[in-house]
Amino acid sequence: MAQRTLNEVLKSTSDSLFPVELGKAEVRIDSVDCDGETPLHVLIWRGDAEGALLLIENGANIDAAGDMGETPLHVAISKNEKLVINALLEAGARTDIVSEFGQTQAEKAHQYGVSLREDT
Repeated sequence: MAQRTLNEVLKSTSDSLFPVELGKAEVRIDSVDCDGETPLHVLIWRGDAEGALLLIENGANIDAAGDMGETPLHVAISKNEKLVINALLEAGARTDIVSEFGQTQAEKAHQYGVSLREDT
């Protein structure tokens, strides 16, 4: 299977970020929906690790506060996406941002039993 391009990956998030436009809205790496969700949030929620890694490699905002103030790392912890967690940490994602649920990423990881150390 051919690797997707950055534009293809971004376009795949259009329906989630901008549902009124029925998937026809242009999505950039820094696009944000009304809740603060970014293409990176969407891909992690969908379990699309390959797409998420591509966005991280291309400079996506790894600390963007989305719905309920959750960052991509909060979401990756919820989904137990180890590859994405490691990529976010390697890219310098913060572990001390408090979501509206009152948890930092480190606290959420502890609650979910997810390690924030690479290669685990």
